[in-house]
Amino acid sequence: MKRYIFIVAAIVLATVSCSRTYDLGNGNEGQAIGFGSWAETLTKARTQGSSTFASGDDFAVYGFTTKTGNVKTTVFDDVVVSYDGTDWTYSPARFWDPSTLQYTFYGVSPAAIGTAATVDPQTGTVASASITFGGADNDILVADKKEVLKANYGSTVTMQFNHIASLVDLKVKKHTDLGNATVAITSIALSNIDNVGTFAVSDAYTSTHPVTTWTASVSTGAYSNTSGVASVVTLPTDVGTSGDFLINNLVAMPQTFRTSSTPQQVTIEYTIEDEDGNVSTYTPDPFNLALFDVVDDTDNDDTKVGGWEVGKHYIFYITINSNKIVFDAAITDWTTADPGYYYLLN
Repeated sequence: MKRYIFIVAAIVLATVSCSRTYDLGNGNEGQAIGFGSWAETLTKARTQGSSTFASGDDFAVYGFTTKTGNVKTTVFDDVVVSYDGTDWTYSPARFWDPSTLQYTFYGVSPAAIGTAATVDPQTGTVASASITFGGADNDILVADKKEVLKANYGSTVTMQFNHIASLVDLKVKKHTDLGNATVAITSIALSNIDNVGTFAVSDAYTSTHPVTTWTASVSTGAYSNTSGVASVVTLPTDVGTSGDFLINNLVAMPQTFRTSSTPQQVTIEYTIEDEDGNVSTYTPDPFNLALFDVVDDTDNDDTKVGGWEVGKHYIFYITINSNKIVFDAAITDWTTADPGYYYLLN
């Protein structure tokens, strides 16, 4: 029996940007400005496969003091603060200056991103060097602008860091119409992804949050289960109806989806084994990511997602559905054609 396979695509979009918190533990005036631990763990880790920070994580801190007459003096300029698994440390130590009116802090993590970028410690603007996303990269974080007034010297300073890349999951699920048939995924690949580019942070810091933009320079990125990308998981040999990961925790460059020239695409190959043990192999044409919509139905005519935005987490679902061609038969009476008789003339 021949089967026709219909792929139904839907997307679930988290609309709230993800952010995390550093604590800067400080003593009294005249004591060193110390950096403490993170105030909370990550739900999506910067280190792939982990839900907490590991020894070796770091960030670069920038900042200045302000004195009477709006005189600014840089205090932190690409100072690397490293984590050893217990403490965050840097050298040499900086001390609170009681003659100043306030401190202003900025931060970039991991520190190598800040070191490779051009960061102004007195405005917080960032112009990054070229970044290549290989699929297993750690997240990129930029801190909120944080001002500490003189009255609060010696108290704990909290810096809020924000994800500025995008996080992408891709799942596959079997439609209930397939019943007990077994669906196995044999390959998965994303192609034409913008995976090389730069980011910039303006000095606007809207409501203290960094205003970040990305500019792509290369759009040939490909992530597949055969490329060694750590974000691609072991492919399911028996797809369930609730969804199995094909790609998990892919840190990707924010980008706008193209609908014509070199569109961002996903390609999967799979087999379906019916209850009688018959196995069919399917290699559908690539699906443009711009065609995924927000409702899991059969028409794909709902609201589309236009791309991956800064700090957002996206979950794409591909639903595999099989509709059998069903035949029915009936016998009807003969009918006489009009006029019902014909002549042959010699």
